[in-house]
Amino acid sequence: MSKQYSQVKIRYNTDSNGHDQCWRLILDGDEVLVESVQIDAPVCTSRDWIESVGKFKHHISVSDCHVSIDKEGTALITTKG
Repeated sequence: MSKQYSQVKIRYNTDSNGHDQCWRLILDGDEVLVESVQIDAPVCTSRDWIESVGKFKHHISVSDCHVSIDKEGTALITTKG
């Protein structure tokens, strides 16, 4: 998978066993689980209120970026290009 996104949020997957699918990527609102994440782009932190769990969730966020996910589940996030 390889696609341009306006907003990517990265969050630890608390449902992971610590070895598989450890990261949640929220790609313009759609969630994908991946094994690891490499970022070569400016980042900031953000938080969102998640109504379904009744608390804030914190993210590493990247705007206007390109995301590639290989078959092993490694995500590469780079600047818009």
